[in-house]
Amino acid sequence: MADRLNIHLYKLLSAFSMAMDYNRYGMMRHHQRVALLALYMAEELQLSAEEYLPLFCSAIIHDAGSSTFREKASLEYFEVNNPWKHCERGYKLLNSVRILKPLADIVRYHHDNWNGQNLSGLSGDSIPLASRIIYLTDRVDVLSQKPGNILDHRDEIVKKIQSKSGTMFDPGLVEAFSRIAQKECLWLDLTNQFIQSRLELKLGNCPVTVNQDEITGISLIFSQIIDGKSPFTFRHSRLVAEVAKLLAEKTGFDREQQNNMYVAGLLHDLGKLSIPDEILEKPGKLNSVEYNLIKQHTYITYQILSNIDCFEDINSWASYHHEKLDGTGYPFRLAGKDLPHGSRMMAVADIFSALVEDRPYRKGMSRNEIEKILTGQVKTQAIDGEIVDLLLNHYREAEDLKEITWGREET
Repeated sequence: MADRLNIHLYKLLSAFSMAMDYNRYGMMRHHQRVALLALYMAEELQLSAEEYLPLFCSAIIHDAGSSTFREKASLEYFEVNNPWKHCERGYKLLNSVRILKPLADIVRYHHDNWNGQNLSGLSGDSIPLASRIIYLTDRVDVLSQKPGNILDHRDEIVKKIQSKSGTMFDPGLVEAFSRIAQKECLWLDLTNQFIQSRLELKLGNCPVTVNQDEITGISLIFSQIIDGKSPFTFRHSRLVAEVAKLLAEKTGFDREQQNNMYVAGLLHDLGKLSIPDEILEKPGKLNSVEYNLIKQHTYITYQILSNIDCFEDINSWASYHHEKLDGTGYPFRLAGKDLPHGSRMMAVADIFSALVEDRPYRKGMSRNEIEKILTGQVKTQAIDGEIVDLLLNHYREAEDLKEITWGREET
């Protein structure tokens, strides 16, 4: 499990952050723009190469503590009321994975004001430099979200930032920003559809790769961000991952495949971060418009995971979990032989987990109820009968996973 894979840490985080960048307007690339601005600042400040990576990685996931559209909307104001909650949640998430621990404090203090009056108790130079940079660039991006040519708003944005020098922002950083703000390319980069390539060019060669344990840990963090989107799906991704891994083990998958199945389960609903809160929280049946929005989540999961090298199996197992054997599933309408065995297991694990879980509007279903639904879907050629038989033969083990998963402390 500790073998190094050819997956760069910054590429993994960059891909996952795309899911975080959805709000009620679509994918806004907020994290990418903040990260790019932070790298511009790093150049101007002549930070060392060793300081670039933690700054970038913190910036690209700085709002990890915010899952819902409502939370994200509250951060769209220049001066945010009570930002500490999402900063603290982000800190706890990142602090739970060894390779991300150096980022945790940076994220925790990225809304701290220079002049103090922060819940952290920090002020001035006691606030980490990377946190101060992200705070300033984060607010610059908020100010830049206006219609029209961004260059027409440049002077207004710079003046607003300068007006908060010594109160919200580090005066030295304000001076540095005022200098780089003269570059038209900085502002044009923020509206550039090729911003990802600009980020990679600015970041340069990044040798830090991640092993399978670290990928699992990072994926676990993002499963909590996903499941934090709605109380209706609390810890759902973790249970799906556990059940899918159990099925993989009983099927005869080797250890690496089992671990990949677990990661796929953690990430199978990554695209749900693009779905409006009220749809995910609706207790009743969805109408056709709402259901069509739901259908996009697996497509978005597929597109995001396609950006990660060596994730081919993980991607197909995660993204095809709403496909059906008869070809009537979504969004790719795959059928029969085109559906990998891992994807079929994920579909069964997802259905079982959704049925066995307690939800705010109902208790988890009984074995008889769940068995009836699963066998009914086998008869309609929606899911694989052999995998359903496998689950039913190990039902007690699968059911116990719910108790184990829900008994764990939330990170």
